[in-house]
Amino acid sequence: MQAFALLNVNRERLKPFFSRVPELFEAHHHHSSQNDAGYEELLYRVYRPYTGRMLDMIDEWMGTEPRAWKVDVEREIMLMLYAIRYPDTLLLESLSDESSADMTRISGYLHFLHHTYTIWDEDTRKGLEKLGFGIPTTDKVDAFIYGAYVSCIELVKELAPFTCFLEHDVPRQRLFQAALAAYGREV
Repeated sequence: MQAFALLNVNRERLKPFFSRVPELFEAHHHHSSQNDAGYEELLYRVYRPYTGRMLDMIDEWMGTEPRAWKVDVEREIMLMLYAIRYPDTLLLESLSDESSADMTRISGYLHFLHHTYTIWDEDTRKGLEKLGFGIPTTDKVDAFIYGAYVSCIELVKELAPFTCFLEHDVPRQRLFQAALAAYGREV
């Protein structure tokens, strides 16, 4: 079903979004709730070998509550973060129930550790929906839903005209995820 949706992209429906990507990105990324300077700094403060403190910094930026994981759960997450390779998301299926309880948190780790994965966000999902990409909502990590989300954002990025690509320090996935989030919040 998802492949059918991806093969039948309505390019006319994308044009109004593409014409506003720079404005939408600025509105979301530089919004006070996003801490843009903290985001850009964090991109360079997270590196191999990953540590629990680095995950804490990501949690702090995202505004999520501190983790209360046992050592084995943190080890499981770290091993997954080392092993996963973009654009693969199927490795997420191997996570235990405790490890896969929070899609936003795990996607944030993937984003800051790999820069190619996008952060799961309900507003972004709604933005994709407005463009014709029906991604189901979820809080729990789901490899297939997150994989479709990542693939749709990648497709939107691939179809975008050169005028959408701003000179900025953020990865292109973040540029489009932020623009889609702002687009999804609009009524």
